[in-house]
Amino acid sequence: MRPAPPRLLPALLLLASPAAAIADTPYPEISHVLPAAVQRGTTSDVTVFSREAKRGFETARQVVFGGEGLRAEVPPREPKQPPTQGRIRVTVAADASPGLHELRVVTGSGASSLAELLVVDDPVIAELPKPHGTPDTAQPVEINRVVTGSIAKKEEVDLYRFKAKAGQEVTFSLMGQRLLFKRHYHQSGDLDPMIVLSDGKGVELASNDDHDIGDPLLHHRFEKDGEYLVAVRDVDYDGVAHFTYALTITDRPFVTSAHPLAIPAAGPWAACAEGFGIPDGPLALSGLKPPARPGPRELQLVANGRPTNPATFEVTDLPILTEVEPNDDRGHATPVPHPGMMLSGRADRPNDVDLFAFALKAGRPMRFEVRARRLGSNLDSRLRVLDEGGKAVASGDDSEGSKDAALSFRPARDGVYTLEVRDLLHRGGPGFAYAVLAEEDRPDFEVTCDDDKAGVGPGGAAPWFVRATRLAGFDGPIEVRVEGLPPGLTAKPATIPAGVKDACLVLQAAPDAKSAAAAVTVIASAVVKDLDGKARKVEHRAQPLQEVYLAGGGRAVWPVETQVAQVVEKDDIAAVHVSPGAIALKPGEQLALDVEVVRRPGFKDRVTLDVELQHLGSVFGNPLPPGVTAVESGAKLALGPDESKGRLLLKAAPDAKPVEHLSISVVAYVSIDFVTKRAYASPPIPLTIAAPAVAGR
Repeated sequence: MRPAPPRLLPALLLLASPAAAIADTPYPEISHVLPAAVQRGTTSDVTVFSREAKRGFETARQVVFGGEGLRAEVPPREPKQPPTQGRIRVTVAADASPGLHELRVVTGSGASSLAELLVVDDPVIAELPKPHGTPDTAQPVEINRVVTGSIAKKEEVDLYRFKAKAGQEVTFSLMGQRLLFKRHYHQSGDLDPMIVLSDGKGVELASNDDHDIGDPLLHHRFEKDGEYLVAVRDVDYDGVAHFTYALTITDRPFVTSAHPLAIPAAGPWAACAEGFGIPDGPLALSGLKPPARPGPRELQLVANGRPTNPATFEVTDLPILTEVEPNDDRGHATPVPHPGMMLSGRADRPNDVDLFAFALKAGRPMRFEVRARRLGSNLDSRLRVLDEGGKAVASGDDSEGSKDAALSFRPARDGVYTLEVRDLLHRGGPGFAYAVLAEEDRPDFEVTCDDDKAGVGPGGAAPWFVRATRLAGFDGPIEVRVEGLPPGLTAKPATIPAGVKDACLVLQAAPDAKSAAAAVTVIASAVVKDLDGKARKVEHRAQPLQEVYLAGGGRAVWPVETQVAQVVEKDDIAAVHVSPGAIALKPGEQLALDVEVVRRPGFKDRVTLDVELQHLGSVFGNPLPPGVTAVESGAKLALGPDESKGRLLLKAAPDAKPVEHLSISVVAYVSIDFVTKRAYASPPIPLTIAAPAVAGR
């Protein structure tokens, strides 16, 4: 059971033609990996693929994984291995978490875009290279195996033959679309898979298309001994090399949904489940060690002594309150003793409504956030808050980037208020479980970081754009820093001042820095005053965002787990020099920044200058304070292949508010393709806006 993906954060979807200019030194891009799955407790070779030779893996030397329990080495390249392919040798610990793990390949020119590798319990069988799309040519496999392959060309059908016993129940679960959510390039489409079960002669017995997002699931009880066939294909008979899949064929207990979704960090760890071969009652959860880290976790249940496929749960260190049925009306609402709890429940049937009662004080705001879709639930949640008369005083549906509902609410008066949880379309059933975070809406903030990788040559610099979303009235400064940088790479902490939402972190490599890479973390911290005026220090990890190249040439971003910073051996721009090195503006004033780009020997491509991260009018990062803008008229932002000098113009509006030593950077962008650019930054530039002159002084 795999959680639904977060929705792509806003992007502009416009038709566009590919750019002609290509960077001499792009970072590598993974289009797909084969095999798409690896077995726990084994070592196996995995091939990573790229769309273009220039973005391949000839200089691969390291692999970075998300999660725990996976490591890899990079064997010597084979003599005739294409540059679009790289081989890595992956070792999976016996206790590695099952499910999808992020991976990146580090090369001399940078860390790659993301791929995901599926960790499974059963042996992995690779699709044979010869055609096997007819009953006569079907590839033989066994039950309790994971078959991994690809629908590499149009009209391809992959057919597998297996034996089953009379009365045997077998589950066929295919992961295809879910393997590609975090892939960078979506211009050429994605697999829409289906599976078809037939008898040994090819007579269809059953089929399935969409079950888990766009991936199929099929369960069948066989009436007699014999040979059977299972086919994998795209619903439209489309096919491209990156249409990879992992087909699990198993007679083990298989979970399709679980509840409760919220489990305590301190234990005990158990849950009930629905599916195939699942006994009634609570089942033990495996894969947690005390103290369990709060947050979503993919965990296996143990049914009749056998591990199931993983399901996703929310581990929490808050007290958990489970709904008590019937609680469909305000008179029977489940009472909540205090804020700061995780509510747990399920829409058991169509039209089921779950109510929770809170005694709240006037002016003390509350925040309710559903965890359902992100945990694999079918619930499309809808929240309402009712006053003592049953009148709706607040409501919430989708939150940003998710189908999970959220709302903030400030009571107008003391009283008992009721939270209503239901499915938007009034659906219900075993797969409609949820958890709801219910806490006082204290001042806080969230932070994202665009990009999720940086490759910096010796003496050079690269930018990361950090964006803050302030919550519940907080408007103080936020400091951001990078932890875990490799030797030779530094990043001066940056501050997002009050009233500003973005900052530019500049990663700088020493002139003598040696090639090195590391997984890093961006941390944001601030001093926040609570509702009672008491100050507290708050720290959050910035959510890394990977760029996504959308069909039609739009840019979007996708939340990912891993973030890599690297000193690279090769890049295109050695330095970006800016004069003056500090900016002092008065309201209504304009200032020119003279920019010199130092090209690496042999680099002859176009360069674009900016202080923002933007694409087709959508701004993904802008560290300038309100009232300060970049002026195009009179500026020189586009540098031809033989040009190295440009000019930016910054203008402060007459009502621009004062700011001191806000850090910005001039960024030189080199196009890799129409959407993707490699960014080279100047050292941080302090920007000060003077206070307006007082009349008579």
